[in-house]
Amino acid sequence: MTTADQPSSRRIFRLILGGVLTVAVCFFVVRSLVVQWNSIKSFDWQIKPIWLLISALLMWLDFVLLFQLWRIVLRTISGHELRFSSAYRILTLSNLGKYIPGKIWTITGMVYLVGLEGVPAKPALVSSALHQAFTLIPGAVFATSVLGVGIWGTVSPWAVGIGMAIGILLLYPPLFRWLLNKGLQLFGREPIEFQLSFARAFGLFWLYVAAWILYGASFWCMNLGIGLPDSPFWPVSAAYCAAYIVGFVAIFAPGGLGVREGVLAITLAPFVPTGLAAAVAVVSRFWMTLVELAGMLPVLFGYGKSDRKS
Repeated sequence: MTTADQPSSRRIFRLILGGVLTVAVCFFVVRSLVVQWNSIKSFDWQIKPIWLLISALLMWLDFVLLFQLWRIVLRTISGHELRFSSAYRILTLSNLGKYIPGKIWTITGMVYLVGLEGVPAKPALVSSALHQAFTLIPGAVFATSVLGVGIWGTVSPWAVGIGMAIGILLLYPPLFRWLLNKGLQLFGREPIEFQLSFARAFGLFWLYVAAWILYGASFWCMNLGIGLPDSPFWPVSAAYCAAYIVGFVAIFAPGGLGVREGVLAITLAPFVPTGLAAAVAVVSRFWMTLVELAGMLPVLFGYGKSDRKS
């Protein structure tokens, strides 16, 4: 085999391995549904439209906040001001890349679409990578702080405080750059250079935490909307965030398929009626996808379309 053939062979191997792992994880989720089918069938499911509407609105507000935060990151890094409508279109379309194996297509799509708005490739790449980092780090800190001791009992303020302090420490510019470039290296991306003050990073950190809380709240409301009994807000919200993050970093699973449901079923089990965790995890996948597709409707009708010609 020639040297030129080796990268191609490695890509094929990763695709095959990713497919096998995705199928395996999905198998265990489906198996849980089959084993728990009697509990699922006997539960008194009740659709409550008001709670589902609140859930959808919270998820939409979360998307809007994330779009705005990315605009701030792009402006901070490059000085380029992007219209909100353009940011909405770019992030909505590039978000579809998460359903393709490899986890690079979201950033690739963002860079390409931002380029159509006249932003050079380098600041587009840096802002996209920073947006992903600011999405994952605060989310991981929030989820692990709450779930670390709270999933089996009462959430400790000390645990949350220590977790948040660690997260803030990670924002120290030299350390933050080193961690981000290590993460990009794992995904096969080139290292990037950027200037971001600690004060701005600190402010962005808390705004992204707020975005995760909104996202978890939408899931908590969805549970009420399908008839589940009231459950503790913070652990349930954090469980949903943790499942999303694990699914995102699972490179082999497009859109975190199977992985997210498996993690959510495990972390959610103490807070829902016995035997329903896997079913709720699957319902949440359909619900989130439905809300995401609804959010694409403005884009389909031309909202945010670039005036520039490619």
